Amino acid sequence: MNSPQRLNEICGVTEGALRVEPLLVLLQLLEDHQLDANAMIREAGGDPALFKDPENAIEFSLVGNLLEHIATVTAIRYPGLEFGRLAGLEVLGALGNAIRLAPDLGTALRVLILFFHIHDRGAIPTLWESGDRTMFGYTLYCPKIRGVEHIYDAALAISHNVLTGLAGKRWKSIEVHMFRKPPADDKRFRQHFSTDLRFRTEHAAIVFPTSYLTEPLPGADPVAYAQALHELEDMDAVTDSHLISTKVNRVLYHKFIAGEGLDGIELNKIAELFELHPRTFNRRLKAEGAAFNTLLAESRYNVALQLLRDTQVKIRDIAFLLGYADTASFNRAFRRWSGTTATQWRSSNSLN
Repeated sequence: MNSPQRLNEICGVTEGALRVEPLLVLLQLLEDHQLDANAMIREAGGDPALFKDPENAIEFSLVGNLLEHIATVTAIRYPGLEFGRLAGLEVLGALGNAIRLAPDLGTALRVLILFFHIHDRGAIPTLWESGDRTMFGYTLYCPKIRGVEHIYDAALAISHNVLTGLAGKRWKSIEVHMFRKPPADDKRFRQHFSTDLRFRTEHAAIVFPTSYLTEPLPGADPVAYAQALHELEDMDAVTDSHLISTKVNRVLYHKFIAGEGLDGIELNKIAELFELHPRTFNRRLKAEGAAFNTLLAESRYNVALQLLRDTQVKIRDIAFLLGYADTASFNRAFRRWSGTTATQWRSSNSLN
């Protein structure tokens, strides 16, 4: 069983985990259905004590196990959607409090992305602006977990509520993109999102008009916002986020997930982002027991697994997106990492 972990005891959310607060809504959902939440947690391999404090950290592997177990043994077919639709800004804790005070939606989402690791260290939120359309996406980079489709259902449902909570009731999405295959019954999905749904897409994201990014938020408060940002910075300072290797990992995931690996990712360019000379950059990494090429390979591998699992992007295109010269180079690297071929791994793990 997973032992409860306080965030202040482990200096922040650890890699592959998130704050337990969103899952408290799931427990309430189970109770509303007259189900024994503690029994469900134990049957999924967890400890009910983990859910006693919203600031505890919970591993994504347990979240996936729990959601899949609920979907299998109860009448709740889509538990991620069902609890996600009941959760919003409040489950983000201090992060949610800060972004609701931001001057506009674009600023709020960029702050959310910047400090998301305080809340969640298993996924990357991304903002893509393209003309009059913008996508806010969520990509889970923990590859070897179960119940992934339910986790994405929850993330998108919560994201939709967060956007509505920030911008107000008049905010409306254009489309919602999902990695999952179409559900057998999409009624509940359509009821919650109230927009066009697209399945088996290349991103898990909510699409909305770019013009919303610059509109003032109803809850904007410059003084309170500045104080809330200061509190986030204080929280960040006691995590391992001050380590350059941790920051580099986040940058690499963002770049690959945002499709910026097409021309390769060079050490010099990453060092420049940190305003460091490449030799100084290397020394800083070495002092933490890390190496740029190792971090680059690990992030490439995990994003490759995510693309193979969650999308139907062709393997040759995955190779291209990750900066490989050709499919053969990618296949050799993938076999070296995993001991199997990309085709075989996808066959055993794909959502679709």
